[in-house]
Amino acid sequence: LDLVVEKAEELKELTSRAIGEVTIRDAVMEVAAWFEQTEFNFLEHPVRGGTVPLIKDWKDLMSEVSDKQSLCGSLKDSRYFVPFKDQVDKFEEKLTLLDELLLCMNKVQRKWVYLEPIFGRGALPKEKERFDKVNNQYRQIMKNVGQNKKVNYLCTVRGLKDQFYTLADQLERCQKALTTFLEEKRAAFPRLYFIGDEDLLEILGQSSNPEVIQTHLKKLFAGIATVDFAEGAKEITAMNSSLKEKVALKTPIIVKEGDEPLPVEEWLSDLTKNMVTTLAAELHTCFAHNEMDMNFLETFPSQLLCLSANIHFTQNIEKYIQGGQLLQLKGDLQQQLTAMTSLNLEGVLLQSKLKALILDLIHNIAVLDDLLNAKVQRPGDWHWFRQLKYYMTKDSQNPCAVRMLECNQKYSFEYQGNAGKLVHTPLTDKCYLTLMHGLHLGYGGNPYGPAGTGKTESVKALGSCLGRQVLVFNCDEGIDFQAMGRIFIGLVRCGAWGCFDEFNRLLEEQMSAISQSVQLIQAAIKTGAADVELLGRRVAVNHNAGIFITMNPATKGYGGRQKLPDNLKQLFRPVAMSVPD
Repeated sequence: LDLVVEKAEELKELTSRAIGEVTIRDAVMEVAAWFEQTEFNFLEHPVRGGTVPLIKDWKDLMSEVSDKQSLCGSLKDSRYFVPFKDQVDKFEEKLTLLDELLLCMNKVQRKWVYLEPIFGRGALPKEKERFDKVNNQYRQIMKNVGQNKKVNYLCTVRGLKDQFYTLADQLERCQKALTTFLEEKRAAFPRLYFIGDEDLLEILGQSSNPEVIQTHLKKLFAGIATVDFAEGAKEITAMNSSLKEKVALKTPIIVKEGDEPLPVEEWLSDLTKNMVTTLAAELHTCFAHNEMDMNFLETFPSQLLCLSANIHFTQNIEKYIQGGQLLQLKGDLQQQLTAMTSLNLEGVLLQSKLKALILDLIHNIAVLDDLLNAKVQRPGDWHWFRQLKYYMTKDSQNPCAVRMLECNQKYSFEYQGNAGKLVHTPLTDKCYLTLMHGLHLGYGGNPYGPAGTGKTESVKALGSCLGRQVLVFNCDEGIDFQAMGRIFIGLVRCGAWGCFDEFNRLLEEQMSAISQSVQLIQAAIKTGAADVELLGRRVAVNHNAGIFITMNPATKGYGGRQKLPDNLKQLFRPVAMSVPD
């Protein structure tokens, strides 16, 4: 006992050393067991000619590797570490290799999954040879990993890290070539900026079969659901709405020369130009028929019937105001309404056309009542000056103009199909006034208020009144500056309107970066500039373009909403839409 007391300090040291070494040995054994036992979780990915085992649950695996690295690092702080140094160093080396390998493998797997179906369909023949080499090598490696299953297998294959770095580099090159190729196609036909890469690749991959592209037309055009091909699918002769309203094209669009199909972007561009010239030419014919009869209803598209009726209404008002005969005009319009509502039409299409005409006529009668109540005597009086008015112009390419307040806009003749009309209310009138005045001053519009008050629908309806293509984009944190820049390029080139819904869900720094682009676009439209610089390149400007945003209030009821930065606030005319009418 005396000896124990005498050697107490040494015994304490020995016990402490033993405990310390046991702890380190247990940790080392834990890492060793992890290497021995851990297996990958696989997902069988279907490809042509079989399946390829792909690794899943990456997050858990990488988190485990990180934990083991931290464990090995913490052992070095112990003073009893020296006997285990070689073992721990070896494990640390393996874990570092594994960490780098898994990061690179994850990157390669994501790129391969994205590119394999694209190159498998035969897109981009010039790069196909490069991709085939990568594809075969990757499949072989993953087959071996799938057979072995153990994570430790990756550390036993010599040169595997270099192989994966080479694969990542080659896939990066394939992706760059693909991006350049898609960018060329989008530059040739800007509406392609509004569809995803997969849809675009399907369109390009099926270019030898134009009829397959029918399914994508409604993503590219506001009102065209399908087109009619002439015999042999060599020409497009007409465009159809979703309700089967047929509009014969002025000049057929050639899609094949002999048996050789033309590039998709070429004939889609021709279709866009022809759609505009056909509707502009048809408007003259439609406007010449003043009387409304059944044949008239069947002959012309709904869009032109409503447009022609509104031009006639504007002309009549301005003629009758000066003669003080507005009461007589009201009687004529009431008769017209009675005649229309008593018509009994068969078929969804004719009913839809009639409904659109009746809605416009009811609104026109309401406008006339407003003028009569205010005892308007001159076309320049406020009650008429504030209305949306349609005029025929002498320009054969743009035969229609729309005016409201001082704002004068050309009608775009984008085919609208038979989309349902928005009922006019005092709130829509207020919204239209603010948006049109904003356009006149070179700004965008910003309807804001709670959900369900008609903010987006009002922007879409006004766009439809001006014959514009209106595209609605839902904003969230996932949209970055580059993605928004590409959308802006598409809008500016096409002369379309973009309505960015719930815009204040973007992060504040994103909004600030985006405001620079918006400012440049608005300045170019306002000054009539021919082009503008976006994402580092010069982009031709179509001056019919417009950018609008809608917002929910940044209050408790709406999570994740930011307040607009001041530099962005001043680019959009606000209009409060708090209660729907």
